Amino acid sequence: MGTSVFLRCWPPGMVAFAVVVLMGTGSGAGLYAVVFALCGLVAARYLPWRFAVLDEGIALWFPFGRRLFLPREAVTVRVGTNSAVAYPQAYRRFGYPLTDGLVERRHAALQAVLVEHGFRLA
Repeated sequence: MGTSVFLRCWPPGMVAFAVVVLMGTGSGAGLYAVVFALCGLVAARYLPWRFAVLDEGIALWFPFGRRLFLPREAVTVRVGTNSAVAYPQAYRRFGYPLTDGLVERRHAALQAVLVEHGFRLA
């Protein structure tokens, strides 16, 4: 199991910042608010803040309550030097990062757990 406090707090913080900017009276405040809100919502949609490696697959938790389960048979995990990324078979070019890539230092342990549970690694 892994978590990222940064990815948990950043998207809601961006949306809250958009509200603060929208309440400002500067010219172009509405445009900046929309940009900040969209950045926060896109990050919340595609960057999980928590994951769990299970025998059946990988469970992902996203900000604002969204959850996703990737079955072991339908996912390939790429473990590199920066971050581990889970690629569902349906979307081979798009993957979900399992770590934030900033403070993760346990790449070897994560790789060992994935191999132990029978995931395909790339």
